[in-house]
Amino acid sequence: MVKAHSQITLTKIRQECALGNRKASIPIFTSKSETLSVRAFPSSLFLLSEHQRNPGSPIRPSGLPFLFMNMQGRQANGEVVFDSVPKPSALRVAILRAAHQLLDVPLVFEDAFALKILGAVEEESLRNDPMRYNTPRLKGLRASLVVRSRLAEEEWARSKQCGVRQFVILGAGLDTFAYRNQDQDSSRVFEVDLPTTQKWKRDCLRLAGIEEPASLTFAPVDFERSTLAEGLKAAGFSDDEPAFFSWLGVTMYLEEVSVFDTLRFVSSLRPKSGLVFDYGVLPALLSPAERSIMTFVAGRAAEQGERWKAYFDPSVLVATLRSMGFNEVEDLGATELNERYLLGRTDGLRKSGLSRLICARV
Repeated sequence: MVKAHSQITLTKIRQECALGNRKASIPIFTSKSETLSVRAFPSSLFLLSEHQRNPGSPIRPSGLPFLFMNMQGRQANGEVVFDSVPKPSALRVAILRAAHQLLDVPLVFEDAFALKILGAVEEESLRNDPMRYNTPRLKGLRASLVVRSRLAEEEWARSKQCGVRQFVILGAGLDTFAYRNQDQDSSRVFEVDLPTTQKWKRDCLRLAGIEEPASLTFAPVDFERSTLAEGLKAAGFSDDEPAFFSWLGVTMYLEEVSVFDTLRFVSSLRPKSGLVFDYGVLPALLSPAERSIMTFVAGRAAEQGERWKAYFDPSVLVATLRSMGFNEVEDLGATELNERYLLGRTDGLRKSGLSRLICARV
């Protein structure tokens, strides 16, 4: 339960919600006005500064700019009880995508709903202090996120030009494509995610006043009980027609066998089908600086119960895709992506090499 006091220590935050995946009782030390802001958060985000390492040092909610502690509030006996967000990584991505709309000029990836889907109070909080998301590490992560989103939507547009009308977003999280692009061309968008994550997202959409378009179908898939093929079929997906898949920020959290199972499913579909996905590079192939960043990012994810599991050698992965039946495979690293999307920028927005993107078509 959220109560008002005069100060908070990092030790207490770490003790109460270090994993970010359980109910927590946290004494929030704030002024009256800040208490109201915290209570109003539909999916409160508590951020712990990477610069404040002293476990006994007092901090304030407005000064918590990094470790993602993601919780959503509900009323209980007159108090606000914070439950964990079902997919912390989805919220992290959504916040950095929203920060891009405020921090980076020109935009790499324009998303008119990026801020709105966070909810009115969190949008206001971000607008009031976007610079807390502009540390060197967060800038690098932000670059990777917006570059991969732009590439995926460009490749979907290319598929549409070839007559593809089914777009599947795997691990959709708080992705807003379906709400920004309601083309009247018979295209269908399928959002695939865990049932609990989709319920959370639909609550966010409702609170933000964002309508679900008729062209969108939610395909909840519990992979412990059903397969991707079964989940899509139940949602009305047609395997008699080609489809394009966007699979971003997911493969690193899966076992290698699960990654290959999904790739085989896509490769089994009709000609013109394809996908864009990103993947983590084997640490041994990275520079010392890139390994340091990967250790940091993967460590933060593990703290929230989302451990990185799969890493790949780019040359081996490309060969594997070709052996599965993908006729067109393009593997893109930092050099190619920075030249394509970030060339000539003076703000330091650059993608690192710890992840790569692949465009593949059947």
